[in-house]
Amino acid sequence: MNETYYESNSGLARVSHAAASKRVKRVPGWVKPMTVVMVWLLVATCCFALAKFYVGDIQSQLDTIAKTNELEVKQLNEKLAGLQSALDAHKVSAEALNAQFTAVEGELAAVKEEMSLAGNSLSTTAETKQALSERINDLSTELGELRKLIKKLEEAARVY
Repeated sequence: MNETYYESNSGLARVSHAAASKRVKRVPGWVKPMTVVMVWLLVATCCFALAKFYVGDIQSQLDTIAKTNELEVKQLNEKLAGLQSALDAHKVSAEALNAQFTAVEGELAAVKEEMSLAGNSLSTTAETKQALSERINDLSTELGELRKLIKKLEEAARVY
């Protein structure tokens, strides 16, 4: 026959809560708050480093833009100085042409006056008449060319 054999273990006994807490190693009370503080310090440090990196990148971009703008301003100033000198040169040329225009008009007026004074004597001498007519035509042509040059110079001055 088979008998069931039970052995009682006398070592198993109810242990009070105080005795059980002595056996389990507890974490000291200050460790949990200190861990939370350390995690927050780590997060804050990472955020600060990330913000510093981001701001530094933006600052370097702004510095690059400032340098580029400075170079472009210098180039624009040089171009403006060149345009101003060209404008001054055109102005001097226009004044010179205007003086020539005035001189040609004066000569043309003098020739017309001489023709009116000479009147009959010119009609008798065909060669003199032809010479004066050629001179008047030359002066008129030169006057027309001077007017065209003055208009071109005025247009060039307006463009600048």
